[in-house]
Amino acid sequence: MAVESIFMPDARDLDVLSVRPVRELESCNHLLDDHTALMRFHDEEGYILLRDVLDPASVKAAREAMFAVMERHGLIEPGATEPVWTGTPSPGGMEESPEFSGIARRLIENPVNMRLMEKILGEPACIIPIVQYRSYPPGGSITGVHQDGFFSPGIRNYKPVWTPLTNCEREVGGLMLAVRQCNRGFFHNLAKTPSSIPEGVIPDDSWATTDYFPGDVLILNPCTPHASMPNTSNRCRVTIDTRVQSAADPRVLLADIVAADTDSIHVRTTDGAERRFTVDDETFIRIEHPGVRQKRADYVPSAAPGKRIVVVFDGDHAETLRRASEN
Repeated sequence: MAVESIFMPDARDLDVLSVRPVRELESCNHLLDDHTALMRFHDEEGYILLRDVLDPASVKAAREAMFAVMERHGLIEPGATEPVWTGTPSPGGMEESPEFSGIARRLIENPVNMRLMEKILGEPACIIPIVQYRSYPPGGSITGVHQDGFFSPGIRNYKPVWTPLTNCEREVGGLMLAVRQCNRGFFHNLAKTPSSIPEGVIPDDSWATTDYFPGDVLILNPCTPHASMPNTSNRCRVTIDTRVQSAADPRVLLADIVAADTDSIHVRTTDGAERRFTVDDETFIRIEHPGVRQKRADYVPSAAPGKRIVVVFDGDHAETLRRASEN
């Protein structure tokens, strides 16, 4: 039976540490030149895994740039060529740090990689200004089971892009996902804040993972449940999460707030243009925290003029207002 929404006040949350992937993700390299078949796999299986498809020099440059930040925080030794952890605790909250700014954009906008993104989308692509940089040491942060589309409604013609910059075998804590569970609606429990996924709604035998390597790309269907696995190795997990969208029909923009009230938001885009969007109860607002929805009635104090945000829009309606990250 299709799951359109869940409201289960007494349900226990699904513990990510209890999930055991029993399946192996399949490579889709053979489908790259058949966009119809590639999208059929994406729509049915819930993902696209491409092996060794990014320009090697661009991956090396991105890795070295992330390593430089990790060295400054003592996570790896100076001059390290592998992300062996020093034992220094992570400062935390680094996923959207401006210290990483520009790394994802340079990686994705490499001409070879951009042609790949165009094959994935089936049309010219551009990067979306939402990026998370992961430099997680052993025993560090674990992302719980979630569906990206639940937290980012309104984005069309886009694809989330996850790529490792170093070897990311199972023990390093790569992604696991629930195969063929992308067409059952959202599993997030609306009875809880923040919304979690309850036990028992995702079949145990649907979970899959693989060993990932530099140059690989994983595209997730926005409705695919997924999570990270615990890092039980002696290395840091070094990965980038970003998104690409249609260049011809973009639905996401980066902007600075000019003014905001409960019914609208006035923004100035990075090219200087000003736009006003309506805000209503359907708008998913998460300006204060990237994972917690704010109420329209009291979001305005967090929407100070000059604050940089991401607007997901449909016409003049704001579908999502999100705290910006520097890509």
